[in-house]
Amino acid sequence: MNPGSRVGVRYNSPMPKRRNRIRRKKGLLVGVRIDRGDGHTRVSRGEDFLALGGTKEGHDHLREAVAEISDEVKRRGRSIAEVRREEFREILARALEKVGPAPS
Repeated sequence: MNPGSRVGVRYNSPMPKRRNRIRRKKGLLVGVRIDRGDGHTRVSRGEDFLALGGTKEGHDHLREAVAEISDEVKRRGRSIAEVRREEFREILARALEKVGPAPS
C-alpha cells in the first residue's frame, strides 16, 4: 500500500456540517368549540389551522372564522408564527366581523 494513499480510511470531522438554509418559524392556529354535539367528531384542517369539535352549525362557523384569519394573515404576506399579538387581535376582530356571531 502506498503510504500517501487514504484508501479505506474514513475521516470524521470534529465539527458537524451545518446546512445553510433558512428556517422559518411554524405556527398553527387551533380553534376549539365545546358544546353539546350530536355524537359526531368534527375536525377540519387547513394549511396552518385546525378546527375541532362542535355541532354542525357551530363547527362550520368556527371553520369559517379560522379560515378567514388564516387568509388574512396570508394576504399580509406572513405566517401565523410571524404575526405579533396586537396584529393578531386586529385580524381576529376583522374575521369575526366578516363571519358574524357564533350560533348558540
